Amino acid sequence: MSARLTDLVQKCFALASPRAYARSVLRDCRAALLRVARDRAALAALIVLILPWWALIFLRDDFNWLWTCGEIAALAFAFWWLSRSGGVAAPPVKYPRAESLFAFALIVGWIGWRVGICGKFLPFLPDNFVCFKNWEFEILPKVIEQVVVPFVVLFVLGYRWRAQGLDLNLRAWWISSLALVGVAGYGVFTHWNALPAFGQRFIEFFFAAGLPEEVLFRALLFTRLEAWWRNSAWAVLGSSIIFGLTHLPINYFVFAPNNLREAWITLLTFQMGMGAVFALAYQRTRNVWALAVLHALVDAL
Repeated sequence: MSARLTDLVQKCFALASPRAYARSVLRDCRAALLRVARDRAALAALIVLILPWWALIFLRDDFNWLWTCGEIAALAFAFWWLSRSGGVAAPPVKYPRAESLFAFALIVGWIGWRVGICGKFLPFLPDNFVCFKNWEFEILPKVIEQVVVPFVVLFVLGYRWRAQGLDLNLRAWWISSLALVGVAGYGVFTHWNALPAFGQRFIEFFFAAGLPEEVLFRALLFTRLEAWWRNSAWAVLGSSIIFGLTHLPINYFVFAPNNLREAWITLLTFQMGMGAVFALAYQRTRNVWALAVLHALVDAL
C-alpha cells in the first residue's frame, strides 16, 4: 500500500473518532510549529510577513485590521489542515535562474504597462479611461502577457500541462475545498441581495487577477525561485514581496488615490500576506485552477 493511500485510510479512521482526530490535528500543529521554529528561513520569512501587521498597532486608530489578518491566517490554516501529509513534489525546473529572470521581465513589463494606463501617461487612452477592470487595456493584455506568453514559452521549453500546474488535479481541489467553500459562502452571505453583481465581479476578477496572477506569480515565479534558491520558505517570501510590489501602481492610482503611505501599507500587509498564502497553497497543490478560483472569490468580496 502506498504511503499516500495509507495516510488516507488513517484519516478516514480518524474521522470516525472526533476526539482522536482533534488530538491528531493538535499533534500535527505542534510538529509543524516545531519545524518552523527549527527552520531559520521559515522563521525569518514568517517574522518579515508578520512585522507590517504588528506595525498597524501604531498606524491605525482601531483594530479592524485584525479581522483581515485573521482571515489570511485562516486561509493558510485551511490549506495546511487538508494537506498535512505534505506538499506535492515540485516538477523539475530546467533553467531555474534563466526562467526566474524571464518571470522578472514579465513582471517589470506589466508594472510599466500598469503605471502607464493607471497614471494615464499613454497618449492613446480614451479621455474617460478607468484602468481598473478595463477589458481592452488591462484584462486582455494581462491574460496575454501573464498566461499565454508564459505557457507558450514554457511549452516550447518542454514543460507540459502538469509541469505548469494547468492539469486537472482532483487532489488540489480537495486541498482547496475548505477555503473555497468558506470564501464562497461568505461572499454569498454578504452579497445576498446582489448575487448577479457578485457573480459578475467573480468572472471579471478571474480573468483580471485570479488566473493570470496564479500562473505568473505561483506556477512560474514561485517554482523557479524555489528551484533557484533551493528553499521553499525563501521562495514564498520572495514571491510574496514581488507580488505585493506589483500592486503599488494600482494601489496609488486607484485603491488609495495619491496616498503613497496607504498604498505601501496595503502592499506590505494584505497583498504580501495573500501572496504568501497563495504561494504556500501552490506548494501544497502544484495546481493553478483551484487557486485562481479562490483568488477571484477573495477579490470579488
